[in-house]
Amino acid sequence: MRRGLTPLQRDLVEEFGNIYEGYGLSRLKGLIVGLLLTQPEPLSLDEIATLLNRSKGPISSTIRELASIGLVRKVNGPENRRDYYVAHPDLFLNNFKFNMATVRKNRRTAEQFLREMEASGDPAHQAAVERLRHMQAFYRLMEQFYENFTKEWERVRAQMEAANASVN
Repeated sequence: MRRGLTPLQRDLVEEFGNIYEGYGLSRLKGLIVGLLLTQPEPLSLDEIATLLNRSKGPISSTIRELASIGLVRKVNGPENRRDYYVAHPDLFLNNFKFNMATVRKNRRTAEQFLREMEASGDPAHQAAVERLRHMQAFYRLMEQFYENFTKEWERVRAQMEAANASVN
């Protein structure tokens, strides 16, 4: 079993819990992501539970959720009978893409109800139609931003990886 976290590592883990909670997500998800970011080696479920002082059951189900959206991944570890986890190398990009899916869903919702309300011709829908037009325009612009940002991030990441390769 590993030693405990340093005070600075503990602060980082707690801050990730706060960030996730602030976004309306599970605090435990943030704690796990923060913990895995601090560790140089993969952690088993038991180690994660111990370091976070939590029960293994919620850790296990939360890890599965995080893995399903590409924030953590299962890897081989020192013991074959255990599952080990690390922060996904594309953690931040995958989180960004997860958020982008919400943006797309919001745009599609605006478009669906905009079409239906415009087609109804009901004057009672006029205020909603105007707001849905704004919603549609907003989320279209946000989608463009996300797509441009993703391309730029991939360029920056490639530069960082090239710089790291030349140092090693």
